[in-house]
Amino acid sequence: MKYYKYLFLFFSGLISLQSFAQFSFEYNPDVSVFIGADSMDTPWAGGLNYTQIADFDFDFDGDLDLFIFDRSSNNIRVYTQEGTGANRHYKLFYNAAEYFPEGIRYRATLVDYDNDGRKDLFTYGIGGLSVYRNTGNVTDGLQWELVTDLLYSQYPNNYSNLYVSSTDVPAIVDVDFDGDIDILTFNIGGQHVEYHQNQSMELYGIPDSLVFVVQNQCWGKFTEEFTNNSVVLNDPNPPCVGGDIANPRSNGVFRPKHAGSTILALDYDNSGVLDLVLGDVAYTNLVLLINGGTAPNTDSPMISADNAFPSNTTPANMQLFPAAYFVDVDFDGIKDLLVCPNARNVSKNRKSIHFYKNTGTNELPNFVYVMDNFLQREMIEHGTGSIPVFTDVNEDGLEDLMVANFFRYKEPLDKESTLAYYRNTGTANDPVFTLIDENYLDLNLENYGYRSVPAFGDIDGDGDKDLLLGMEDGTLVYYENESIGSGSIYNNGIIDFKDNNNVTITAGGYCFPQLFDLNNDGLLDLILGRKSGEIMYYQNIGTVNSPSFQLQNAALGNIDVSTDNPDGYASPHFFRHDGVTYLFVGDLGGRCHFYSDIDGSLATGNGFTLISNNYAGIETQAYSSFWVNDLNNNNQLELYAGQDLGGIYRFEHDPNSNVSVGEIDLGETLIIYPNPTHGNVTIQSDRLRMKKIELYTINGKIMHSAVADGFTSTLDMQDLPAGIYFLHIHLENGVVEVKKLASRQAR
Repeated sequence: MKYYKYLFLFFSGLISLQSFAQFSFEYNPDVSVFIGADSMDTPWAGGLNYTQIADFDFDFDGDLDLFIFDRSSNNIRVYTQEGTGANRHYKLFYNAAEYFPEGIRYRATLVDYDNDGRKDLFTYGIGGLSVYRNTGNVTDGLQWELVTDLLYSQYPNNYSNLYVSSTDVPAIVDVDFDGDIDILTFNIGGQHVEYHQNQSMELYGIPDSLVFVVQNQCWGKFTEEFTNNSVVLNDPNPPCVGGDIANPRSNGVFRPKHAGSTILALDYDNSGVLDLVLGDVAYTNLVLLINGGTAPNTDSPMISADNAFPSNTTPANMQLFPAAYFVDVDFDGIKDLLVCPNARNVSKNRKSIHFYKNTGTNELPNFVYVMDNFLQREMIEHGTGSIPVFTDVNEDGLEDLMVANFFRYKEPLDKESTLAYYRNTGTANDPVFTLIDENYLDLNLENYGYRSVPAFGDIDGDGDKDLLLGMEDGTLVYYENESIGSGSIYNNGIIDFKDNNNVTITAGGYCFPQLFDLNNDGLLDLILGRKSGEIMYYQNIGTVNSPSFQLQNAALGNIDVSTDNPDGYASPHFFRHDGVTYLFVGDLGGRCHFYSDIDGSLATGNGFTLISNNYAGIETQAYSSFWVNDLNNNNQLELYAGQDLGGIYRFEHDPNSNVSVGEIDLGETLIIYPNPTHGNVTIQSDRLRMKKIELYTINGKIMHSAVADGFTSTLDMQDLPAGIYFLHIHLENGVVEVKKLASRQAR
């Protein structure tokens, strides 16, 4: 497990080695999950939704790993290639986003533009593309240098940003086969493909620059209709014919189009010129356009259009806005076809990576449909906003796993909230989960809305666990369990669950319930997370057999997790360890809030102690939720994290770890500027004196260490290679705060 310890050591936010050592959670995927008789390879990988896929050598070990950018919440995932020969497989590299620049959004892909053998990062820049050069190596690991915030191109009448819509996926590829990387992208009207030729070879003779000129404003001589995705070949109108360049900028009236197109460029028929595979924002199919030329830069037209590509097999049919990627994913050295949705929240968010195996060659591909859930079939995956909850459904003494969600895609172009049931088919010391029902209790038929959240507990004292279901409208539905001892049997749900005054209990919207004996009086109390970010506490003032819930505190612990926007989606999970109560809270931003000093602080006005709002560096990007237990009865707690992408992360306490949750939240006590920097960086503490400052590379190599004794310090970065570094700032109270710092080369 050294691999995972290393990640936490350098990415955990604030680190202390003394307090709360019993909560040194580390990513641990070593519990098996089955679908039928098939064991999942990566069950705790966290899910995937709206993916953009490329390959590169992430760990500099000589083989190609998978880079996945998910448009859901700008998530980054890396799957490393492991094993040899027939045993090769992909493995999630947990928290790989820490290896990439911050602020990546809308799109990201990897292309080696400078021909140095390391693939560089092309991502969104305002109105186009920004580029980071890969400067990493086997010693220092992955490093990035910002090349430009925005690519520019010489248009016929002006020098301007190389326009790419934020919704689009352009083709970043060597169009003319001269060794440098060009760009094909739809114009601002969305009807014609522009060819931006890189002038690096023409000007300098080496492919290490990004200097672009528009050489063709109607590359391929076709027009995509602005009312649908049909293609007009050999369009005789400007800019496809006439003008000062091969296909000049149109002087006609601009007609806005449904914005959104994806482009894959490859020489599909081995003719010596690139063909195109197009996806459109409002359609499910891919269109293959065959280029009639035999040599690049000859203004050759597209001569045929296949609207049901690949037509030799099951054609692509992706709800919605399909994008195609040409990547080898089965380790045979031949690039396959992956088809993924590019529209967040309205597209498929499960079974959304369609794999077509290339049974031909890279030069003459032949794509054959294999599956609709590449990678996803090997993981727990239930759409968007997964929520792990544990309860003994079949009453065999083993805790089973229930996975709720915010929503999953429903045909056609709809959404539904469901509850999945994974039975614990292992033992008391060796849990194993098997999927039993993807739609437990058929909740999708009840029209409850989105994000139906279950809370299980025996509130009527009959020995079985009843169910309260939190609703989108903020209310609760009560399902009484009438089990006879051989498994849960739930009555029909009763809506508008009441409090002690017979008033409908409501959290105001998106109710997130938990049943937990908060005041430790032997009765289960009701805790509600609110969309607005607060937590409500209803004390059970009834009896073991007759519950009665009275509102005691509408702002429990003075908690409000809606710090970044008006919505917080507070997702509370109280647990008790060694007689002490603790609290994890998830939120809309995907963070992990950890609180202590709860016992005796339940009254209105009392606040809990925030230990960390970024516990152990756990970051799910959106819709985080948590559950703590000890399923294998080894006295080492486990933490399960639900998240935006519909899967689950699993963590387990490691007593040998040097990292714990002893993270006292200091607020914004440290200011580091400028960041990024290419010279001196100033470190300023506004409350605590700094005692020591260390600078590490992303691989843990120490580059600087100095004693400090004050509130301000300066560090000279100008002689260090460009890349990502980590400052370890030792404060006078013994806490070590870790901050990410980007160094750029001087311009």
